[in-house]
Amino acid sequence: MKKTVWTFVIFALCVLLTACAFAEQPTATAYKASAPLTIDGNLDDWNLSSPIEIKDESQVIRDLSYWKGETDLSCTTYVMWDEENLYLAVDVNEDTPFGAIEMLPLDGEDNFKIYLSTDPDADPARTAYGTKDFLLYLIVDNAYWDTAFDRTMVEKDLLERFTTRGMDGGEDVLEGYEKVATTTTTGFIFECKIPWSNFSNARIEQYTPAVGDTVNFNFAITDIDYPCPGTEYIPQMAWSGDLNINTNPSLWGRLTFAE
Repeated sequence: MKKTVWTFVIFALCVLLTACAFAEQPTATAYKASAPLTIDGNLDDWNLSSPIEIKDESQVIRDLSYWKGETDLSCTTYVMWDEENLYLAVDVNEDTPFGAIEMLPLDGEDNFKIYLSTDPDADPARTAYGTKDFLLYLIVDNAYWDTAFDRTMVEKDLLERFTTRGMDGGEDVLEGYEKVATTTTTGFIFECKIPWSNFSNARIEQYTPAVGDTVNFNFAITDIDYPCPGTEYIPQMAWSGDLNINTNPSLWGRLTFAE
């Protein structure tokens, strides 16, 4: 009898801990675009009611001592969608925008990092990348706009031939990618569209979101104040989690697709 009671207690604790873990995942809503959005740096046609705010000291996941506050680096991010495209808008506060040089690794340049699952049925608490978990780099240098997929954290048997591309720099691996950045008094506004087809291949079916789908999602921003010297200190901020977001999707937030 005692053994049964302890088994129940342990099970209840596990359920409670799992529930707590889910509660820590921030959530945001991606609203459906009624018509294709115009990529022009003007957000008048956007639904801005579900902002992803990245501005607190607790969200600095790298080189905290070199982050000088919201005016040094912070942003508000918005996500929208339709059946063909993922849309992203970022209102960036940054005192030294568009910092990138070719000799640096991609994660040492000004960039956005999009962490996205295209599988709404995947376990939100999974601690390892699956086939449909992606890390996409968007370099923000106002010149070349390199893009890359990092798939080094996906087990070989799960890759389905969707491998790392563009991480050496100097490439744009996205097809149909449109982007624009317009400067502001405090930084810049970035807007882009990324066709869903970029997250698929001959072995991975293209994802088409449905209203009510919820997936794991995260967003990070990196700021290099000046290319040289000091390139070893490059603050990075994320919506959710810490540096382990690069390998652990359970630390991401959650994104719900809505009408």
